[in-house]
Amino acid sequence: MRLMLAALSLVLASGHALAADPKPVTAKPTNPQQATQQQATPAAAPEGDALPPPPLKIALPEGPVVNRQELEGGLIIEDIKIGDGYEVKPGGAVVALYHGTLKDGGKEFDSAFRRGEPVAFPLNGVIEGWQKGVPGMKIGGIRRLTVPAKMGYGERGAGASIPPNSDLIFIIQLTDALQIIDEKEGTGEEAAGQCVAVTTHTITGADGKVIETVTAENPYIWIPGELQAMQFGIEGMKVGGKRKLIVPAQMNKVNPQANSTRVGDVPCTIEFELEALRNLGPKKAK
Repeated sequence: MRLMLAALSLVLASGHALAADPKPVTAKPTNPQQATQQQATPAAAPEGDALPPPPLKIALPEGPVVNRQELEGGLIIEDIKIGDGYEVKPGGAVVALYHGTLKDGGKEFDSAFRRGEPVAFPLNGVIEGWQKGVPGMKIGGIRRLTVPAKMGYGERGAGASIPPNSDLIFIIQLTDALQIIDEKEGTGEEAAGQCVAVTTHTITGADGKVIETVTAENPYIWIPGELQAMQFGIEGMKVGGKRKLIVPAQMNKVNPQANSTRVGDVPCTIEFELEALRNLGPKKAK
């Protein structure tokens, strides 16, 4: 195998790398509150009675609601624009701009629109309101979610920016998504959470040129966190299955510790067969 046994042992010993945190994350996915919560506290208060200037207004997508639905639990989904690209499935991974405010008072607590850069993250790492409210969106779509507190951050809240028991409103613009196409269903163990996977695969660039080919004579061992697209895209797959991933540039993040020669931050397509796997988390109850 390509990776030395010693390196694999270290990975297995490290256990679960992804925290069971219901907020979007950047390197894991992105935490929509992370940027807000990590802002530095001003060194001194403004002189006199002057207040700090309010945040500059940002241009958010607007328009009439073209489709509205209310799900069980009080989650309200309002489509401002229906996209025309790939449709996100439950448990998928997306690239999105978003703007979050408190329903009561409208205070902004986080905004990728303000930072001007979309965020990539898997839906199984975010709050329940997003897990249930984003699937069904198509690339290019714009959606408003009204998330009840129990499907957001509940009684604990989230730092100083989201008080306990806060209903939340998000504007979400879906700029891209990890497209998952199953070509053959496997019959072996199912990938769940963090895992060490062994595959044969072919990776091609957006121009169709082959970047990497791995055959059964020398299969490849993927360590957790080595490549975001594989980390997000292998979830739910069974050993023996074949899958194609169409990967946005934002999810082609190569871990520098993996000593890979692949080029990151560009779109690519990964076609692979899952030969073997070891889940690192607790086994699911049957």
